[in-house]
Amino acid sequence: MLNKIIGKPSFIQKKDGKDYKEEDTGSCTQTIVDDIVSSSSAPLLKTYPQAWLVLFFLVMLRTAVAVFQFTFSVVPNLTAEYFSVSLTSVNWLANVQCLVYVFLSFLTGWLFEKLGVKRSLILAGFLCSIGSTIRFVASKLNSFPLVMVGQVIGSAASPLSLNIMTMFASTWFTENKRATAGMFVGKASNYGAILGMFMIPPITTKLEQIPTTVLIVTIIAIASFVPLIFLPAKPPTPPSLVQDQEKPSFFSGLKILSKNYNFWILFTVHSLNVGLSIAFGTIFTQVISPYGYTDAEAGQLNAIAFFAGTLGCSVAGPVLDKTKQHKLFLKLIAPMVLVSDVGFIFMIRKDAYAAILFVMAINQFFLSFLVPVVIELGSETSYPVADATTSSILWQGAQITGFILVVVMDLVRDPHGDPPNNLYKALIIQAAVAGVVMILAFLFHGRMARSEAIAWQKEQQNRLREVGNSEKMTGTLGSTVSLSDTTKDGVIDQHGRHNIDPEKNDDNSIRFSSCGEDEISEK
Repeated sequence: MLNKIIGKPSFIQKKDGKDYKEEDTGSCTQTIVDDIVSSSSAPLLKTYPQAWLVLFFLVMLRTAVAVFQFTFSVVPNLTAEYFSVSLTSVNWLANVQCLVYVFLSFLTGWLFEKLGVKRSLILAGFLCSIGSTIRFVASKLNSFPLVMVGQVIGSAASPLSLNIMTMFASTWFTENKRATAGMFVGKASNYGAILGMFMIPPITTKLEQIPTTVLIVTIIAIASFVPLIFLPAKPPTPPSLVQDQEKPSFFSGLKILSKNYNFWILFTVHSLNVGLSIAFGTIFTQVISPYGYTDAEAGQLNAIAFFAGTLGCSVAGPVLDKTKQHKLFLKLIAPMVLVSDVGFIFMIRKDAYAAILFVMAINQFFLSFLVPVVIELGSETSYPVADATTSSILWQGAQITGFILVVVMDLVRDPHGDPPNNLYKALIIQAAVAGVVMILAFLFHGRMARSEAIAWQKEQQNRLREVGNSEKMTGTLGSTVSLSDTTKDGVIDQHGRHNIDPEKNDDNSIRFSSCGEDEISEK
């Protein structure tokens, strides 16, 4: 198939039917060796109908995982009273999820490489179901330590079902639908949050109702797990020109990313942006309850805000697929997140339900819009590193940051303030973090390397097709190509490989680097 990719660090390619290993010469330039198939044998790039079915059940799994995560945080006061623990202990049910996420994210890229998409999702569904079941038993026994055990096990489902987002999208969807598919997966947690925040507070108004609530969450988890067993593992043919090519291994990909400073800018932007969402969603009820708002009102506000976030992400996917203006939207949206976070400082007051709702909706819309922008840019600027590797690292950073922010915001609680236990200082911290996100967004200047590679490959296919039609090409794939003339992008040698001379390329040619976006040049 197209393009066996070789770079630093070295890995295997095929030449003349034999395996060759390119030595690490210290050069950062990545060579792209084309084995472009003839037009008659090239598969049709398409998104199969079953891709949408698989996407639906992945969204259901992500929704179930989100309901699992928000089970206790939307009714923190009742949870603390039922298990006879403090609000800080209830917050640790969320904190432990972040810790599990961070630890497992070191392994998810490797796991996805070994298990593939289907088996990774089955494992995620199984862990969520087991964790939910343990929590139900713990709620009947009134045992907080056992709840924590179930929380740890079930939390392992989150990185397995979320970090796989870009790998799933590239496995099942064509380039013009990738961002849309990733949008549904990335914001499926919002669907679960909305469901949990609308459903859990109304049915959990008394202490004795907590076991019933946990049972309902368990049923949702099991119902999302079972269909995964019967889904296909992959589409009949790859949906992308770059999907079937050889990628650097997980550890080789990490070495490549370590030198890509633009990727680490995106890493920080995503970590702070999503970390704010995690932290604020976790403690929001505690933020407004000192001002006289009930758990039910907090749940309604949070649910509507998450709905706005879902809308923002839903708009982002198709817009990005249509325009490909990822870098422009990065710089447009980040300032809006800052403005809305500053608004929280002035709007969290007594009897300000409508004002809080407005600011939360605006904040979540723009914050969520930014998520697919950064995720897709991460895959673009880090190409040819595997999508699973970049996605795992990005979401790992988000969870680490979310954990840190929850702890910090809890520490600045003012028990003697007006009103008591207010989190006013936490709102200031939130705005400051959003300011850092905006600054970093304007510092990003990475390349759309994956899109450029796909465009270049399409151009070479078209040229080879034109050559074949003019009877300048003889033989079949693997035979000698009888071309002595030089194309404007380089020379096709006797093995059918397209050798690029960067010094002779015209304005449309590109050179890919495995050492970072700062070393990718366009002549």
